[in-house]
Amino acid sequence: MKRIAVAAALALPVLLVSLPGRADPSPPADAAQPAETNGGEAGKPAEAGAPAAATQPAPDAAQPAESAPGEAAPPSDAAKPTEAAAPAAPTGPPPDLAYGAFQRGYYLKALEEATKRVVSDKDPAAMTLIAQLYANGLGVPPDPVKAAQWYSEAAERGDRNAMFAYGMTKLLGKNVPKDEPGGMLLLNRAAELGVPEAAYNLGIIALRTTNGPPDYATAYKRFSQAALANNGDALYSLGVLTKDGKGVPADKKKAVEFFLASANASNLDGMVEYGIALFNGEGVPRDQEMAADWFERAARRGSPIARNRLARMYAAGMGLAPNPVLACMWHLLAKAAGLEDKQLDEYVARQTPEVRAAAIQGARFYGM
Repeated sequence: MKRIAVAAALALPVLLVSLPGRADPSPPADAAQPAETNGGEAGKPAEAGAPAAATQPAPDAAQPAESAPGEAAPPSDAAKPTEAAAPAAPTGPPPDLAYGAFQRGYYLKALEEATKRVVSDKDPAAMTLIAQLYANGLGVPPDPVKAAQWYSEAAERGDRNAMFAYGMTKLLGKNVPKDEPGGMLLLNRAAELGVPEAAYNLGIIALRTTNGPPDYATAYKRFSQAALANNGDALYSLGVLTKDGKGVPADKKKAVEFFLASANASNLDGMVEYGIALFNGEGVPRDQEMAADWFERAARRGSPIARNRLARMYAAGMGLAPNPVLACMWHLLAKAAGLEDKQLDEYVARQTPEVRAAAIQGARFYGM
């Protein structure tokens, strides 16, 4: 993932453009599942019982009306046909066929439906969806120039996701003339309209040293804005700034809260930082077993740092039962990703050939 150069303490990734299509899209609801039975009772056939006693009609029960000989009895009200109720009128906005097709991977259908909306309504959200298809080569050959043109048109018509995407395009000079002031203007507009990725990137830009010292206060403000949408990268960045006392007073306890929120938002760096805080008992009560759990979550998802920490814990038996095979396996995986550790190299060298072979076999499961 590409990164913008920032202060050494914060090498934070620039996010990719979020999927557009409709305002604040949400995934389709899961298909309805059959309701669970109550303790297995519902759905069983009823037991046969004694036949019910014959009953006489109640005195007031309606009896057939008498009629004169040769005359047909008039139909009772109960026998008259009732008029069918008119179906309820549909409520809410019409379904977004273009975005629905996009979500399901039917990209040509998404392009067809989005094009219809552009032709009929000049719909900026549909324009943004078309731009996304061309930008990523989904259903069509990749065409970044055409994507930029669609983003530009959609941004002019007020689509906030297009503002962010085209702002980044202008800022980086990708397939359009580089225009940092114009790109910053679009990013600021997108951030004010609630695009968390725009706010996050503005925070990253505030940390650049190209125009002077890092502006930690602005970075903190922008990361806070993105964090309102539970943006994991922004939450992690707030944790780093709070831990180091940059832009705000240093506060280890509050930093750990940011790291935990970031970890719960599936941010790998947040998982690692929260695990380190638990292991060392900094800003949170010490809990090495819980630290190992967070390291393993991040390690299974590919974090070299988490793999290294987990290897050390298995080797030393801290927070985990000693396990030479897993210690060697996680070290090999971390090393394959470029994280060197001479102490663990020596640890692996001391193991039996059988242990090393098992560790290599396990590492292959994770793609080594």
